[in-house]
Amino acid sequence: NTARGKNLDTAALVKGIQDGRIKGACLDVLEYEALSFEQMDTDSIPTPLQFLMQSEQVVLSPHIAGWTFESHEKISKYLAMKILQVFNPK
Repeated sequence: NTARGKNLDTAALVKGIQDGRIKGACLDVLEYEALSFEQMDTDSIPTPLQFLMQSEQVVLSPHIAGWTFESHEKISKYLAMKILQVFNPK
């Protein structure tokens, strides 16, 4: 899933992995993105998310699927140009 977290029923994914109907998953977005992971303690992590985080059949990435080398280079050049414009206005 690289679209929107709510497009995937996480509990259903977990059940499918546990039942063997789904062999694995790669997720760049999560159903739980509205939660603040920085403020979350281990007791408040939803059970399906705990499973995903611990499963060797699941790869999680931090919402970076759209970041190609080219897009990273382009945004870096754009930001550098904007910074230079602040210090060297024409």
